[in-house]
Amino acid sequence: MVLGLSSCKQEDEPKYHAPTTFTIAQPALQDQAFRTMTEMTDKETFDLFCTQPDYGYSAICEYSALVSLNPDAPIEDWKPLINENPTSAQMAIKTYELGVAINQLLNVEDYADFEARGLYDQEFKCYFKAVCEIPGVEGSKIISSNTVTYNKVMINYAEKTAAWIYICGDVENPDTGIANGFTAPSVANYDLYKNNFALYEPEDKIGEKLYVGVFNITPKDSALAGGTTVDDCAQFRFFTDLLGWVADASLGSNEADFYCDPITDKYVAGFSGDIVAQGLGNWGILVTEKTPVTIVVDQTNLKIWVKEGAHEVSFVGRDPEFN
Repeated sequence: MVLGLSSCKQEDEPKYHAPTTFTIAQPALQDQAFRTMTEMTDKETFDLFCTQPDYGYSAICEYSALVSLNPDAPIEDWKPLINENPTSAQMAIKTYELGVAINQLLNVEDYADFEARGLYDQEFKCYFKAVCEIPGVEGSKIISSNTVTYNKVMINYAEKTAAWIYICGDVENPDTGIANGFTAPSVANYDLYKNNFALYEPEDKIGEKLYVGVFNITPKDSALAGGTTVDDCAQFRFFTDLLGWVADASLGSNEADFYCDPITDKYVAGFSGDIVAQGLGNWGILVTEKTPVTIVVDQTNLKIWVKEGAHEVSFVGRDPEFN
């Protein structure tokens, strides 16, 4: 087996060509029993190794895997597995991700169904293929011609559910009509926040800490009276947990409390900016009527996007597109 960070055939005049050979290596520990984890945050992994496709030049490739319980299943029915080292042909796959995939392949409805079928006590033979592609190069994706196995995989019940963060400030839930008005972000107000003021990970971005929400910006009385200063702006910031008015779980526009970053002249076309982790500053928009906005928060890269209107959001990489 050949390990490395990218496919590497260097020519004097490199020219892209589609690779014709790509294989995955049978794991040396294919018969060692292991159990999948139940928590998304668990870092336990298992290994898969593959060759490096020849694209004709030293391309930076990304590797991932597919899994099935039936080696003859159509490739579209195999479940994708994320490689924790995406540019490495020595792939590390979270056992949690494998557990989620097997539960899906078995069409497990919920934990009660999992228990009723006695799945905890069973061993499964899992079939794997490797996938390689050059990001941004259409047609570069190749799937290994062969299939390998881990023969004694035991599973826990596992499912991916969207995580969320909370918005706090001069905002209203457009579906319930409930306004926030800087209600204390405390455990006592969990139901209020969870049911009305949460931004969620989209289904295809679960686990990536990208959050999307649509809310109404509600005007302040001073703005309705004709005020035009920063203090007249409707303001908001975010919390990752309901710990009260402390910085520990806050995502803001600035470190300073009571600070306001006005984006009134930017959000109609689409505002993007930086987030300060544990920052207590707000973003502000001057409005004289309830105004819908779509908000995207990237907690990993500490970025925020705000665009006027209620939009469907799709992503190119981690960058949102407002449709």
